[in-house]
This record gives sequence, C-alpha cells and structure tokens, in this order.
Amino acid sequence: ISQQCSTSQTSDTVDHLSVEGSNDAQNTFIAAANTSYYIIYETEGKCGSGEVTIEAYTPAEKYSCSSPYNVSVEIGGNAVLKDVYTCNQDNSNDGVAFERSLHSRDFVFFLESSSVPRQIFVSSESTSSGSDGVQIISQQCSLNQTSNTVEYLTEEAYNRVAQNTFVAAANTAYYIIYETEGKCGSGEVTIEAPMQYSCSSPYNVSLENGDTVVVKDIDTCKQGNSNDGVDYEPSLSSRDYVILLESS
Repeated sequence: ISQQCSTSQTSDTVDHLSVEGSNDAQNTFIAAANTSYYIIYETEGKCGSGEVTIEAYTPAEKYSCSSPYNVSVEIGGNAVLKDVYTCNQDNSNDGVAFERSLHSRDFVFFLESSSVPRQIFVSSESTSSGSDGVQIISQQCSLNQTSNTVEYLTEEAYNRVAQNTFVAAANTAYYIIYETEGKCGSGEVTIEAPMQYSCSSPYNVSLENGDTVVVKDIDTCKQGNSNDGVDYEPSLSSRDYVILLESS
C-alpha cells in the first residue's frame, strides 16, 4: 500500500495483492522510486511464518514492440541470442486469433533488413519450458496480432530443426517475439545468414587427374529448395545443396 495503512482497505487503496500458488513473477511487486509503502503480510484464516525479500536494483531493460532488441546479420554471419529471459519483461504482444495463448511475458527482437535471406530458429535444448513460442512478423508489432499478420509461429515440439526454422526474406525487417506459454522462462534464439549453394550460386569444385575432393559438412537444413522434379515419383521438394563440378 502506498497510501495510508488502515483497517478499511479497498481494491482502490491496495497497489498489489499476492495470489496463493502463483509463481515468483506474479508475486513480485516493483515499488516505485520516491514513494513509501506499507507491506502487510498475513496468512488467510490463520497465523504463521513467512518471508519477504526486498531488493534495490536497476530494473531490467524492457524489450518490447516499441523498444525491441536490435539484431543485424549479414551473409556468412550469425547471432546466437542467449539468456533470453522473459520473467523480467512485460507482455507487449498478444495474438487474438490463435489456439495457443500468447498473453505471457515476452522478449522482442527486431531483425534489421539485409540484402540476404536469414534463418531463424529456437534451440530446444537451452529452453526451460516445453511450450516455448516464437512469433515472426514483418508488419507492425502490436498487441493484437492475428493469423493474417503473423508470418510464422513455431511448433511446440522441437524434435526437428528444419520444421522450426523460418527463412527471413532478403530486404525485409522482422519482429521476433519469444515467450513461454502460460509462464515466464528462458531460452535461446539463433539467427544465421549461411552461404546459400543453389542452382544460381553453386559450390564450385574442380578436379584434375589424380585429384580427390571430399565435400564435407553438407547441411541441407540451412539451405533452400533450388530444384524440384515434377515428373519424379520421389518428392524433390526438400531443401538441397548444389555443387557444380567444373569441366575437366
């Protein structure tokens, strides 16, 4: 209570009332600077013991739609955004037309426009929750997103990297919104601009008599689909890696 402490408190005079069974973030109150507060501890219907912790600290920087964390990635580069922690953030974005709830605290990145495509994916192994979500938006970030304004929303199960990878188009800026459904937590978002080896820009290989070339580290998960055979029984619509063997 920041107003006068008395026996006749109402919802208008109490600044914060903790909720039984809530997590730490819900039972944390930020006392404003230059203001005095009464803190009243009790256990409903009985007496007992407890603990109240008060800390003076510099508030965490808020990364929201209006003030996102800026990221820039160019060709061959990558940005591993570790320690993405939402418990000290607010909810700056809420999808109104999604089956999954997006009303939790979130951490907003702004991926600046680049002349090359970039790939965005979440590392499941570094997250503290199995219900992490990432929205990717090229339009204005706001509180009322719909399925028409959100280009991508990650799946809940992170068993396949390719399924949870979004390719950010060249010459386009994106908002990346990370949150854990129904609670706060930590995670990791990786953004890469890998070299693309396609029909138009293949990986060149040249061999002469007696030479051997071993092309290692072929990873198609970081490539696009540059070739699709329409008259083949096996599908050729997956991501591919193109090598050009020069004439010899």
